[in-house]
Amino acid sequence: MTDGPAEHLIYADRLVKTYPDGDVHALNGVTVGVRPGQHVAITGPSGCGKSTLLNMLGMLDRPDGGEIYFRGEPLSKHANLDHFRARQIGFVFQSFFLIPTLTARENVQVPMFEGPRLSARERAEKAEALLELVGVAKRASHLPKQLSVGERQRVALARSLANDPVMLLADEPTGNLDSDNAVKVLDLFASLQKSRNLALLVVTHSDEVADRADRVIHMKDGRVLSDSATR
Repeated sequence: MTDGPAEHLIYADRLVKTYPDGDVHALNGVTVGVRPGQHVAITGPSGCGKSTLLNMLGMLDRPDGGEIYFRGEPLSKHANLDHFRARQIGFVFQSFFLIPTLTARENVQVPMFEGPRLSARERAEKAEALLELVGVAKRASHLPKQLSVGERQRVALARSLANDPVMLLADEPTGNLDSDNAVKVLDLFASLQKSRNLALLVVTHSDEVADRADRVIHMKDGRVLSDSATR
């Protein structure tokens, strides 16, 4: 990769991360960038550093070495990334991580408390609109245990959009879905990514998921083995 932070929405420069006691090099000098509106898949065997890299780019963890830039600004300058992350990045995980005691509508509202100030009515209306967008508005009053696996992932996707992020990070988003629901969720991801011009970064073991991306980054042993365009 010859261009640098200024050309990317988010850019990781020679990231290093070790666990535990410095014995395991989860990331070993990784440099990658994601442009605005770009769809990137990260693939590789289990333990290669895919999820660690996603956590770094999602500002859920800090590297032991190297730097991450967001819109050209080094993130190391931020003492607390929680508020910054909440307004810029949405997350979708394999296990959904919905709060079991909250309805679908309430789960979608959770990130909004870290975003721009909204009234209770505005939060509820926005949650309803997002659930409508992902096709589960009729299930808004249901708890997660009352939803199908596919419906839970759609609620999780709606929640990830709660603060109108510019980047969406997904870790094995179809890992718990059957083939039919996986295709539907992938179609939904593609539609939302294009309509909202989201940068979309997906960690996956699935060739079907990776084939939908604009670029595929293949990792092994904490390093990037290849980074190539698919179209």
